[in-house]
Amino acid sequence: MSLSFNSSISGIRAATDMLSVSAHNIANINTDGYKKQHVNLRGDDGNGVITDITESTEAGPLYKDTRGETVEASNVNYIEEVVTQINARHLLSANAAAIRYTNEAQESIMDIIV
Repeated sequence: MSLSFNSSISGIRAATDMLSVSAHNIANINTDGYKKQHVNLRGDDGNGVITDITESTEAGPLYKDTRGETVEASNVNYIEEVVTQINARHLLSANAAAIRYTNEAQESIMDIIV
């Protein structure tokens, strides 16, 4: 397979990791003490993308529960998660388009050769 195909596949995997982590964060937005997760992207030696998932260390807001005890709420910010999902969608679309155009170019080359 071509280098551009492999790079695009790793980009699609990165986008799906971003979507999965963001969905998990949103699912736990009302879970007291939950710390949001981040997907960190970095390049690999083969021009692909590697993802690392880390947990946030920042504290969530504090509130008093019905018993008067102070509780730390989740530190998930819904707006940040929406932005992450939009970015992941664009990353996914761009890599899918790159695969489609690479395939078309390879087919054109094969038509010329044959």
